[in-house]
Amino acid sequence: MTLEHHPAAYDRVRAAIRDAARTAWTNLRREHPESFYYFGLWTTPLAHRPAPTAISTEGQARALDDYRARDLAVSADDLRWAENDSPYDLFGDDGFAEVELLFDAFGNPYDRPREVNEALFETITGALADLDAEGFFGAGAERDTVVLNVTMPGHDEKDDLLESARALNPPSALVRYEADRAE
Repeated sequence: MTLEHHPAAYDRVRAAIRDAARTAWTNLRREHPESFYYFGLWTTPLAHRPAPTAISTEGQARALDDYRARDLAVSADDLRWAENDSPYDLFGDDGFAEVELLFDAFGNPYDRPREVNEALFETITGALADLDAEGFFGAGAERDTVVLNVTMPGHDEKDDLLESARALNPPSALVRYEADRAE
């Protein structure tokens, strides 16, 4: 019998993602006391195990300086939500080793049934939602300073990005994100 027939297996995956994301965000903020405004998990359309990413104002400025030093025409607006261009993309990824093993137990992503991949997507989003519900990302004005999201770089449509972000954030945290995505 495969894991997709055991609902408790998804709970275990969700808990592992939650623990790995908690560790990644905690270590990131401790090691890099910057103005972080984004934390997310990215995956693929086939539900490969998630990877952490984050963006800070300072990190974005360094990425912009790097592009300009290479004579590439990039603006701060281009990089504001570009998680894969952030120096903190994959920060804490080594903490997702258990998550990777759990995802592997569901079989090859290319061969898994669509329903299994959809359930795995839900575990990723659910793990971030759990952390937010416990107040891990702060409350009130503090919470409004960070946008959470689950994305699929290279396969992101504006509506999908907004739908995912709206499921994970209070509206007050999304004012700038929604305005930037509307353009």
